Amino acid sequence: MKTHQSDLSSMTIDQNEAESILEEINDYLTTIYPYKKQAAYLCNKIEAGDKSFRIMAQRKKYDIYLRFGHTWASDECKSIVIARIGFEKQLRGHGTALLETLASIAEKYHYAFLAIESVNENSKAFAGRLGFHAHPLPKCYVISTQALNASLHARKVLC
Repeated sequence: MKTHQSDLSSMTIDQNEAESILEEINDYLTTIYPYKKQAAYLCNKIEAGDKSFRIMAQRKKYDIYLRFGHTWASDECKSIVIARIGFEKQLRGHGTALLETLASIAEKYHYAFLAIESVNENSKAFAGRLGFHAHPLPKCYVISTQALNASLHARKVLC
């Protein structure tokens, strides 16, 4: 289904939303790796009417690149795309904690979907364990915010 121009107006991002999300990402990163300077930053200045923005965080111990707003994951709703994720130490719960943070952000700011793109075998298995489904784009996986929250809650109950 094609999105009409008037429908896209609900996907407009403002500077306050982007800066609040950035702060939440930095808070999450600080709990894992307490660097003195905040690592995450907005990749672009938010202008009136913008429908998306990007956040990047890069240090020796991690590399994260995220897109928010109008993305390939949905033509009709705001979404969050994990374009790149890597941690020096794997299987420590950092990826799950990031998804918990992103799911909370998604709920608070009305992002309907979370997606992971360009998956490798490890991130594909991670996505599958959390209930992500293959997207028609190659090596891309997507899940609704509601389904991700349910999956994360179920994992916590089992632990």
